[in-house]
Amino acid sequence: MFARLGSFAVRYRWWIIAAWVAVAAVLTFVAPNIDDVAVSDQRAFLPDSAPSLDANQMLETYFPDRVSPSSAVLVVDAGPGGRVDAGPASTFMDDLGTWLTGPDAPETVDQVFSPRIGDDLTRASLTSEDGQVALVLVRFTKVGTEPATKEAMAAIDARLDQAPAGVQAYMTGDGPILGAYGANTKGSVDSTTWITIVLVVVILLVIYRSPISPLIPLFTITVAYLISRGVVAYLGAHALTISMYTNVFLIVVLFGAGTDYCLFLISRFREEMAGASHSGPAVKTTVRAVGATIASSAGTVIVGLAMMTAAELGLYNTSGPSLAISVALTLLAGLTLTPAILAVLGHYSFWPRHARPLRETGVWHAWARKVVSRPLVALLVPAVVLIPLAVYGGGLARDFDMLGDLSKENEARRGFDLLAEHMGAGAMQPLNVIVRDEAGLDTASGLERTEELGAQLAALPGVALVRSLTSSLPDEKTLSVSDQLGVQAAAVRDGAAQLERWMQSSLLLEQMMGGDPAASSLLSETAAGLVDVFGYLTQLAGDYPEILQEAGFKKASDALARLAQLSQTLEAAEGGDGAQTLALAKDALPQLDALAEGLEELRDGWASPPGIILLPDLYLKNNEGLKQLRDAYLSADGTAARLQVVLESGPYTNEALETTQSLRVTLQEAGFEGGVEGNSSVMLDLRDAANRDMTRAIVFVLGGIFVVLLLLLRALVAPIYLILTILLSYAATLGVVRLLFVDLLGTSGIVWWVPLFMFVMLVALGMDYNIFLIGRVKEEVARGGTRAGTRLALARTGGIITSAGIIVAGTFASMTSASIMGLLQIGFAVAFGVLLDTFVVRTTLVPAIAVLLGRWSWWPARRAARED
Repeated sequence: MFARLGSFAVRYRWWIIAAWVAVAAVLTFVAPNIDDVAVSDQRAFLPDSAPSLDANQMLETYFPDRVSPSSAVLVVDAGPGGRVDAGPASTFMDDLGTWLTGPDAPETVDQVFSPRIGDDLTRASLTSEDGQVALVLVRFTKVGTEPATKEAMAAIDARLDQAPAGVQAYMTGDGPILGAYGANTKGSVDSTTWITIVLVVVILLVIYRSPISPLIPLFTITVAYLISRGVVAYLGAHALTISMYTNVFLIVVLFGAGTDYCLFLISRFREEMAGASHSGPAVKTTVRAVGATIASSAGTVIVGLAMMTAAELGLYNTSGPSLAISVALTLLAGLTLTPAILAVLGHYSFWPRHARPLRETGVWHAWARKVVSRPLVALLVPAVVLIPLAVYGGGLARDFDMLGDLSKENEARRGFDLLAEHMGAGAMQPLNVIVRDEAGLDTASGLERTEELGAQLAALPGVALVRSLTSSLPDEKTLSVSDQLGVQAAAVRDGAAQLERWMQSSLLLEQMMGGDPAASSLLSETAAGLVDVFGYLTQLAGDYPEILQEAGFKKASDALARLAQLSQTLEAAEGGDGAQTLALAKDALPQLDALAEGLEELRDGWASPPGIILLPDLYLKNNEGLKQLRDAYLSADGTAARLQVVLESGPYTNEALETTQSLRVTLQEAGFEGGVEGNSSVMLDLRDAANRDMTRAIVFVLGGIFVVLLLLLRALVAPIYLILTILLSYAATLGVVRLLFVDLLGTSGIVWWVPLFMFVMLVALGMDYNIFLIGRVKEEVARGGTRAGTRLALARTGGIITSAGIIVAGTFASMTSASIMGLLQIGFAVAFGVLLDTFVVRTTLVPAIAVLLGRWSWWPARRAARED
């Protein structure tokens, strides 16, 4: 197969080069920009079954005005000793609010809440206790990654720059934080790209000492990258949800692994060209000789990355296949485009030097002799160092703090830090607890259950404040039935007293005798008030049926019935003489007294326990502020309630995640159907899914690579210890990461998505060198015995393995220039892990184990390796 592929590359070399360049050019112009289709919102990567998404759907269904695709929090600081409600800060706040709610506001601005705009509850929660800091909440109609929303945030940011002297203004919140991530990631891609190219060129110049040789892999990988980026971007626009990190991974993986593949080809081509006059036969021999090795090496990377499809999180199950497709394209380019270029250039590939075989340097021969002669020492010395590091790495905590991942100088981070200092870390992004009950949560029992739940949530560790309908009322007695009955009774007595005073007035008597309609108007108003009392008692009996048996309720009901009859008589006599009206009024007075007495009996007896509550329709009709509170915390149909939970810690901290888990457990134990909505809930789902995905990665990635090794080596033991050495390398790298980032740099831990990517990269890329080494070991051992064969294989592959490892490590090391902590960590971790694999595991541990196991490495192969 590879012989035919080499012949094809030689025969159609110009067509192959033209085809690859043409495809790259077309995709570059036709495919969408990968940065435009990449997603930074972590919600997009959660599985549909995630509890936070269910809660978000409930919030959108029952409280649509509390949901927006994206939002921003504008933090205004009047400075030490200043106040946002006075002076320049107050004027700036007014102007800002007027602009945001006026015709000149950005098109995507949907809702604005500030200390001067919105309902009373919202306004009261938007200013710090010291009055120095206030925030303005802006909700957008489109997600933060869409161009229109980006333009809106840019316009708002420009407006904040106009803050008067002494006043500072920052933009933070969901949209700006994601925007900062996107911008920093894009900047990281740019810096990583150039550093990677420079590193690859420098390393290849050192290896080949030719200005032409480095350009061959650089051209091949650039073309492969442009095509891969176009394909992945097209998939991202139509089939996959790709991460904002995908592009930077494409660069480092393709330039690292792809250069390795080209390095193997060019090194063997140089050997074949030594003394040759034509490049054609040398290219054919090169592809035939190393094609299988390169394909096998790339196959492990492709399989490892493809196995990420089994992950639950979209961040993994889309990034893995995207990278696998790209590596496959790079492999195809390496086996066709690179040979075609070599066939065209021939000896000029190494200008101004001449093609010659690679020298078997004394360093690697000497090292191979030491390893083979003392294999137990070669095994124990690295193990003594790596095993403690691996154990220490097991305690490395994962960090979910997106804000901590940003630089402290970032505007979104500075705004949050200022807000946390004056209003608490949880004030910017409180959680919404949504509960549902078909029986109704606007009823007395529903309000009681919700109030009890709020008290339980407020008692949890890590909860700073719980806002609900009951806790947000200006007067805590508003819902007390006892107080409501007292208010109703007092109103009835006031009405009766007023009616009696008017009846005793000589002017009124004259008006009545004369038939003046003003007299009957007073009775009509009294009747309207009685309708409200009747409605209240009806609602009360509906929520508390036992009240029907109370003497006070019967007395009040009888009085209302008689008053209703009098009202009907009054309506029938409208326009009649004043004497009849006066008589009806006299009959009404004792009934009003009886009604008031019945209400007071209920207040003093039945309704005396403080737990009897009610949200009267009467109050909602006459009190706009109460109606706003009701709409904020109860759904329109009354079947759902919302409780707003403010945490003591920031929304992305591990403490916030633990508190969110406690909220969910409490909700379940209380017997409510519902969920917890908000960024902490999303991050909790990400943490849980990431835990499950790590298990899946270990099983599926190692399983897939194990199968590849079984097929390649036709042995069972060697694949097992090769995988074990990779796991040791990975665990030891985690230990070094903990030492550097946690113990020395003071971070909270490793960014949550790094371990799985790090695991897959180290396992897949590290297996490249395993295959290159162990394949040669098996070949040499079969000819010369275990010790001699292992020594010769290590001596002959040591140089090429270390060169390839340095290239891959260099490309990942370029990621340490990133301003995103996660990219910096994974760049360092993979670079260190690859170097550890290259200089310790592959060149010390693996050959030492091979020597110690001898022919058992190849068990259960029928033909055992020759023993020395």
